[in-house]
Amino acid sequence: MNMRRHLLPIAISLLLTSCQSATNLHRLTTPKIEKISTTLFHTMSETTYRSYMAFARKFSSLMWQYNDVSESLGLSIPDAYLCLAITGVISTQDAYQDVLSYLELENSEQLRTAVKEIVADFGTLFQNSQGKWMGGYNLNSIWLNPEKVNLIKEKDEQLYKDLEEVFDASLYYEALTSKKANDYLKENGLKDLPVPEIQLNDDDPSALNVMSTYYCLDYFDEDQKDYYLRQYKSGTHKMDFTYQNKTTQVDYIGRKENNVVYEGEGFVGSSLNIRHLNMAFFLPEERDAHPKSILNDVMDEKYHLKETVFKDYEEKECPTTIHQVNLQAPYFSLDNSLSLSHEQLKTVLPIITTKGAGERMAKAKIGDLYLDYLKQFSVMKFNYDGFYSCSVTIAGMEATSVGYQYTPFDLILDHPYLFQVRKTIRVNNTKYIDVPLVVGQIITPNYSE
Repeated sequence: MNMRRHLLPIAISLLLTSCQSATNLHRLTTPKIEKISTTLFHTMSETTYRSYMAFARKFSSLMWQYNDVSESLGLSIPDAYLCLAITGVISTQDAYQDVLSYLELENSEQLRTAVKEIVADFGTLFQNSQGKWMGGYNLNSIWLNPEKVNLIKEKDEQLYKDLEEVFDASLYYEALTSKKANDYLKENGLKDLPVPEIQLNDDDPSALNVMSTYYCLDYFDEDQKDYYLRQYKSGTHKMDFTYQNKTTQVDYIGRKENNVVYEGEGFVGSSLNIRHLNMAFFLPEERDAHPKSILNDVMDEKYHLKETVFKDYEEKECPTTIHQVNLQAPYFSLDNSLSLSHEQLKTVLPIITTKGAGERMAKAKIGDLYLDYLKQFSVMKFNYDGFYSCSVTIAGMEATSVGYQYTPFDLILDHPYLFQVRKTIRVNNTKYIDVPLVVGQIITPNYSE
């Protein structure tokens, strides 16, 4: 990873708050990776790409299955992947294998590589020519509740080293409470940016927690932002959005550009470039169809590029997949709280939800440790600035006992739809692929400043 360890000390200090906790927590490891890069693209191996996409498909489907999808929501993928990966690596061999199987990896070396590549590609900030930071940023921590677990006396030196240098995780011999989680995020996260409010069961803190945070941010260039901002401030730049026969007027980004059109069974879509990230939108053709009905096809990329023709300078028709796309995408802001319970996790992770979770580091004072829940809290916003998301995934472990004429295409997102925030990555130095960082649905595009 091409890191700016010595070139950006001032810029980094302005961006990040202090990594030393004001609450004097008992910390046993300190992350060693500085996730600031001068390189926009990093290479991802085919193995990591396949693992990440397999997880994105399965995990998003699981979250949609077990959470209330009657409202708008968004799901962040990188922090969920890293949270589960760290949970696996600190667990006993059988429990660890449970996680590896779910991530579709064969061994520890593949997991170490995957984590390094995901952090480099998705969890590292890049500074643009205007000095703005964009891309992703990741924080990881592990919390051991001294009232419920004892640290293993014979410390696994390689594991602790990996937590610092590969998984970039702080280890605290402290019970994770709502206050500690929110204070940790405030003290160690990106400065002056919105964060979700984390709410845990403070009456009975978990025996062990893994907490992974992920920021995703990208901005329109200044000219575009000024244009969109003037539209927003005018109060008159509105589009119709209809849900359950009720039509409201909402603010939106409108753009006409030459682009591809996605065509699937019962839905169409296209994308919107921000600057270094892009957003893809998928609209069910039936106005009353729920976005959930197309989720699996979208995540499995069961769609193709719609074909058409264009006229060249001599008015000759030629085949193409490029259309003159007229896209209208509503502003939205989301405040998400998603979860998977013990019983729901058991359907996909039968071993680690029974025993062995976190037991390479600590042992329960009574019984075995098992994976009890996964929770994700996040805030997301799409507006004249671009896209912003801050997400926290927490695993809780408990003890048991030009010039051409293209065909016009309108993509007016005027009823419930799916969206993805994607980054283009380079796989095996041979191809560039758009990979989802966030997947969500808009049922009603509520927006607030």
